[in-house]
Amino acid sequence: MNETVAVVIGFILTLLIYSYLVGDNPLYRLAVHLLVGVSAAYAAVVAVRELIWPLLQRLSADPTAPDNLLWLAPVILALLLLLSWIRPVAWLSNSSVGALVGVGAAVALVGAITGTLVPQAIGGGENAAIAGIVAVLTVLTLLYFQFTGRQNADGVVVLPGWQRLLAGGGRLVLTIAFAALFAGLLTTSLGLLVERVRFYLSWALDLTGGSLP
Repeated sequence: MNETVAVVIGFILTLLIYSYLVGDNPLYRLAVHLLVGVSAAYAAVVAVRELIWPLLQRLSADPTAPDNLLWLAPVILALLLLLSWIRPVAWLSNSSVGALVGVGAAVALVGAITGTLVPQAIGGGENAAIAGIVAVLTVLTLLYFQFTGRQNADGVVVLPGWQRLLAGGGRLVLTIAFAALFAGLLTTSLGLLVERVRFYLSWALDLTGGSLP
């Protein structure tokens, strides 16, 4: 009985999600709100059970231990982030947001350089040509986001011709990449749809004593 109820609820939610095919509607938004709410609640429970509660136990057992003192900085930043809900002292949370954005940007930059650009630049052997092409395409993509130029007589910033050419190449690379991502997303979505339809058909046939080929 419980399994039947779960399958019916899942089927209804699946229909609500795919109702977006006929346009944005309240049923689709209800399903999305449920998804976001359940995901946020699950993440909060996991964070409390796997991180916050063990940390509180460690701190209460030996607050002066060197390993526990390392948690002092992130705990303070987290508490400051909660102050964003209090308008008079909301500005104190800017330090936490700044640290989060700064560390995230630094990690992403280092990861892009050491994990992508450097391996592509030093790739050798049979894959040297492919690595070189990928490195050039990566540089073109990065140059697309270069906005420096010179002001003309009208005060408008104009890019040099060579820079516009490289930016055009970067735009082409981004277009191809987004098209490939969209095609992959569409293929994955269709695969999920087929899997869901097969699952519900199989479940319905099991109830009636039949089976899928």
